[in-house]
Amino acid sequence: MDPQRPIRVLVVEDSPAQCELIVGLLQRAGGFEVVGTADNGSAAVNETAKLRPGVIAMDVHMPVMDGYEATRQIMQRCPTPIVMFSNSAGDADRRSMQALAAGALAVVRKPGSLLNPNGLEERDTFLRMLRLMAGVRVVTRHAPRPPVVTLPPIRANGVAAPEILAVASSTGGPAALQVLFTGLGANFPLPVVVAQHIARGFTGALVDWLASVVPLRTAILTGETRLLPGWIYFAPDDAHLEVSGRGFARPRRCRPEDRYCPSSDILFASTAEAYGARALGVIMTGMGDDGAQGLTQLRKAGAPTLGQDEATCVVYGMPQAARAVGAVVQMLPLGGLAGAVLAALPMSK
Repeated sequence: MDPQRPIRVLVVEDSPAQCELIVGLLQRAGGFEVVGTADNGSAAVNETAKLRPGVIAMDVHMPVMDGYEATRQIMQRCPTPIVMFSNSAGDADRRSMQALAAGALAVVRKPGSLLNPNGLEERDTFLRMLRLMAGVRVVTRHAPRPPVVTLPPIRANGVAAPEILAVASSTGGPAALQVLFTGLGANFPLPVVVAQHIARGFTGALVDWLASVVPLRTAILTGETRLLPGWIYFAPDDAHLEVSGRGFARPRRCRPEDRYCPSSDILFASTAEAYGARALGVIMTGMGDDGAQGLTQLRKAGAPTLGQDEATCVVYGMPQAARAVGAVVQMLPLGGLAGAVLAALPMSK
């Protein structure tokens, strides 16, 4: 993407008033060119093929064809960076998660009017996400195939058996988490702690959606929590997930100066402090370098560490940064990560 040229945006929104608000916001912000609008998902599919925008800003809940189905068809026919937006709860937010699994890059709150007390933050987040995602190279998304499972030896003989799995992801993460957790199976014997970057207000939808598509149980921390085998734990909105001791985790309030919330570095570093070599670390698709420092501490503690390879990442940022500092023992395709984790457990030997 040429930084000197405006970002070409297709706006997809069924409400004429909301569409006008978004188009006006983009025009005032500068650096954007609205090349077209559509009022339903079916029109969005056609307009994408005709206009070839640099990024699509699309509502989740629309008539004729919703944002999920439109995303699925666009990613099969004319792959384009898509940022979903929603101001609804419940089913609409679940459809947001399904759209992320189908290939949308991010989901944010629908930008509100100037009268909305949260409107300024919502608009800033919306514009920032469009700028970031317009530079992501996306590929054709076909119907899902069974993951390729490999069993590479990442746990040497005599090394302490793992007692916890720590996972970090960002852009492209929801779909990658689904593949990883499905591959672990219903009888996975360790607690799982996760740092997934997602817009405020969507953590609950992500956790609920994962609970419906993976065989493990999911939870959002509300305080100091005993970690149970076979459970996947997330921090609530505006908080980090911190492992507070062997068998325990808690949310830690994010500060304005924190670069990422939740922080993968805090997740991995606190896991290393509590568990040392008795942990497993996995870093997956995501923009930026969050997690590289924390994963380095895990590896120095003797824990096996895995990274998702470039070919299967939506954005090869976080795994690349971790690999560059020597924090990753093995880089593997997404379909091989679950098998590698299982191979590190005593039951696999």
